[in-house]
Amino acid sequence: MEVVTRRTALAMGTVPVLAGVATYATRGIWASHSGPAFAPAEPARAAVQQRHLPNVSLVTHDGKQVRFYDDLVRGKSVVLTFVSSAAPAESRKVTHNLAAIQRLFGNRVGRDMFLYSITRNPELDAQAALGRWATWSGAGPGWKFLSGKPADIETLRRGLGFTSDNPAEDANPAFAVGVVRYGTEPEMRWGHCQSQADARVIAHALLLDFGLGNADPHSAVARTFGTGASPGGAPVWNCELLLKSVN
Repeated sequence: MEVVTRRTALAMGTVPVLAGVATYATRGIWASHSGPAFAPAEPARAAVQQRHLPNVSLVTHDGKQVRFYDDLVRGKSVVLTFVSSAAPAESRKVTHNLAAIQRLFGNRVGRDMFLYSITRNPELDAQAALGRWATWSGAGPGWKFLSGKPADIETLRRGLGFTSDNPAEDANPAFAVGVVRYGTEPEMRWGHCQSQADARVIAHALLLDFGLGNADPHSAVARTFGTGASPGGAPVWNCELLLKSVN
């Protein structure tokens, strides 16, 4: 597996966006003719999967054996983070933020978006330890804590771009724990932000990327912004008061 540096990781986020712009422009051209609309080639999606979304075997905090790409990512919108007992303060912060995101989006989590927290140090955080993380965080059905063989976890970390060019920084579990990567796999569209920022920063990114969707009418998102079918409403980046209501 090719090592993904921070520069390459940034490219993972920007290249699909540029590709999406090109696709949109091409669709406009096709729309003026009688031919079929242009669609991204499936081989391009397969190439992204092979390089950046390895189909390694993992185990969930509740003991289920899964494949990362086939079972967890393919066809889904996902939020990916790392946690580690070797970086407890950073891990508590990111799981606190994800718990706020889970409350914010309500039953969209587990329906059309999924949260995955992967152990950075599987030798320290086996299934039982991740089960405690899940209980402490209040993880619902759409939020899984994941472990696996050390070599597979390392392959996954590098494929996803949770790496640093600096060897000392890369070896520090806090570095990987400090990043949130999120994306919509069918569209090959990915972004990232800091996991240690305020939860509203992550909420801002996710609302812009995933949209309001068909929000749970009882969720904080729906109470503040309306459901996906509701016109108008507050700007999606005005998340501070919203998150205070779910923290």
